[in-house]
Amino acid sequence: MAGQRTTELTKICGPMDLYDYLSVVVYKGAEGLICRRHAWVDEIKNDLLAGRPVSFRGFDKLFWRTLDEEDPDGDEWYRLTSGEEFLSQLLSLLGILRSANRRLLHKIDVLPDLKIGWA
Repeated sequence: MAGQRTTELTKICGPMDLYDYLSVVVYKGAEGLICRRHAWVDEIKNDLLAGRPVSFRGFDKLFWRTLDEEDPDGDEWYRLTSGEEFLSQLLSLLGILRSANRRLLHKIDVLPDLKIGWA
């Protein structure tokens, strides 16, 4: 958001708007995930193997499937991202961003320390 601080913040109105700014890091099991998701993983394969962040939306695309398809990985991913804890964290982040936006609108040049403490 550097250089476009207020214009980017005004685009964030709800939790789903945060998805464009989130990333996912796979710390272990990337090889197995790549084998199981091989049809969709090409764009982010190297980043996954190297333990580098990939966009939330790009990672989410790995779990595309038809309704009648069995997919334990997809079930786990959707259970995690649709759960109360994930939504609660997004709402907390949204509150922090709204506060930062208000501070920017009041011409405060320095953002507060926004350490969230999430893994």
